[in-house]
Amino acid sequence: MRLNIMNWPSKKDREAFEIEGFIDSYEKLKHGRNFIVVEEREKPDRIVQDEKTGEKFGIELTSEYLNDRSVPDRHMKNDSANMPENHKNIDVYEKRILDRVIEKVAKAREGYDLSYPLILSIYVNEYESIYMDEGYWQTFAKRHDSFFDSIDPFVEVVFWPLPNDLIVSVRNKKRKTHNMLLHK
Repeated sequence: MRLNIMNWPSKKDREAFEIEGFIDSYEKLKHGRNFIVVEEREKPDRIVQDEKTGEKFGIELTSEYLNDRSVPDRHMKNDSANMPENHKNIDVYEKRILDRVIEKVAKAREGYDLSYPLILSIYVNEYESIYMDEGYWQTFAKRHDSFFDSIDPFVEVVFWPLPNDLIVSVRNKKRKTHNMLLHK
């Protein structure tokens, strides 16, 4: 019997996929921009430039999973059939997402290049996200409003890809913007 094993992409391939997905998603936001990558690097992962205005931004790419076994046990097996809605899993996943934001904020404060405004791109890559609809994200943004005011040096966190082409952008109000939930 031959097993069908899925090859998981390398870090370079994942980052190429994530920056492309982020750029496509960001452009759809009401305040969206048409970015092009001008530099691949670390801390942050990419420098992008708005094709229209010439403004540059640092983009930090990350993704989050339900647990450390999601990739080998669920994603590599491509076992998405009959995934029941599990609110406990959704709560756990939300906490992991918030913990990832905290981790990235701490790392950015300790040694990222702050020459340009920073945006944190979070690839929401877990099956539970199919149950995280627009109402869920509106409640999420309200419940964590003050949390997102402490994301300096990031000016914005973008969650993508979500069901029904939903893209969530939460912006730091301290930067004279508003926390937002945007959908297209």
